[in-house]
Amino acid sequence: MASKRDNGGCGGCALSLIAVFFGVPLTMLLVAPAIAAHIMVNGTPERVANVAPWQWTSVVSLPLAMLLVRMSLRGHGRLRGWSTPRPRRWLGFATRGLALLGVMNAVAFLKLKPGEHDINDGTGPLVVTALAGIGALIVMALWDRRPRRVTVEEVRAAAAEADRALKQVRAANDRVRRQAEQVRARVTKLRAARTRPPGHPAARTRSGRSDVEFHALRVFHRESYQCADTAHLAYRSAQTSLHTMSYLVRRARLAPHRMVVPGRAARQARAEMHAVAAHLTRSHGELSGQVEEGLTVVRDLNADTAELKHEIRDSCGARGEQWYAELEDRIEQAREERRAHR
Repeated sequence: MASKRDNGGCGGCALSLIAVFFGVPLTMLLVAPAIAAHIMVNGTPERVANVAPWQWTSVVSLPLAMLLVRMSLRGHGRLRGWSTPRPRRWLGFATRGLALLGVMNAVAFLKLKPGEHDINDGTGPLVVTALAGIGALIVMALWDRRPRRVTVEEVRAAAAEADRALKQVRAANDRVRRQAEQVRARVTKLRAARTRPPGHPAARTRSGRSDVEFHALRVFHRESYQCADTAHLAYRSAQTSLHTMSYLVRRARLAPHRMVVPGRAARQARAEMHAVAAHLTRSHGELSGQVEEGLTVVRDLNADTAELKHEIRDSCGARGEQWYAELEDRIEQAREERRAHR
């Protein structure tokens, strides 16, 4: 227990040292304009004569403040987002940097007493100034994260994309469902032929299938799992679109109540937004249901394809057993490669 207390104390000392060696110089650089102004207003003639270093230090205050603002804003926020043009982005950094400097320098100038010649004369003004700067950065970050107002065009485009994805997923579901029915029919036929009595006209022995039929079964098996893989990729892509679209759906539902449109066009604009938002919500729900149904159908197709694989092994003699063994080796190798890439 004593070691834990010692480690905690060392951690606190380390944080204190980091704050002293990095926080103090950083704050001093940011409030250099306030220090220079304080010396010019309240300083002695000797101090006023030596104010030039603080004036020169003030040159780096704005670039440093812009850097801190940029670091405090997330990459997908309003200002740093991809939709904000680069000139407007840097203008926003400069504006917010000036606001940060205004807050910190105002606090520093007010906290410096007339008898003090420098902010180094006490830690109180320095700590209060740093806290004011941190508070300003937090406010900027929260303001930058507020959601954008969604437009009718954005919702309409999202609804059109949802309709296209819904059409593709429905088509994929139909393909997978038909393939699953064909696989089940083929498995039933193979199983029936294999289990008939030896004297039956349609009975087949383990080695009695022709090369043409064996080749057709292999091709059919490959088509089945390729159909499942292709559909699964389409479903995963649709799930990604659903995840991205869900946030817009929530915003679109509230958009008609938040629209600010003057004049008689307000009612018409809200009605149009309500209509496209309802369309998007409906398409989003249908697409989600179709994707879930498709994933279930793909799992059924994979199970049926596995049954077909075993029937080929049991119905085609030595050729089927060799094909099955080679297929299992390839499957295991692919699994090991996936595990190695994780």
